[in-house]
Amino acid sequence: MEYKSLFKPPFSKSLKAGRVTLQPGESVGEHVTEKREEAIIVLKGTATLVVEGKATELSRSQIFYIGPEKKHDVKNNDSTELEYIYVVALLE
Repeated sequence: MEYKSLFKPPFSKSLKAGRVTLQPGESVGEHVTEKREEAIIVLKGTATLVVEGKATELSRSQIFYIGPEKKHDVKNNDSTELEYIYVVALLE
C-alpha cells in the first residue's frame, strides 16, 4: 500500500484528503469513520468497498459516501493496481 497526504490541518480547518494505491490483493484494513464523513473517489482500477459487512464494487470515476460511525475497508480484489482519493471531514 502506498499513501500520500494531499492536505490536512493546519492547511484546512478539519478536512483531510489523501491518495492511496493498492496492489492486487491488498487492502487498507478495516477501520471506523468515528465522528467523520468520508468520500472515496476511484481514479484507476476497481475497488471493493466493504461498509458494515456489505460489499460494493466501484470502478474508475465512481464516488462512494461513507457516513459517520461506519466500519469499512477498501480492498483491491482485481488483477490491476487500484488508485483512489479519500476525503474526510470531521463533524462538529
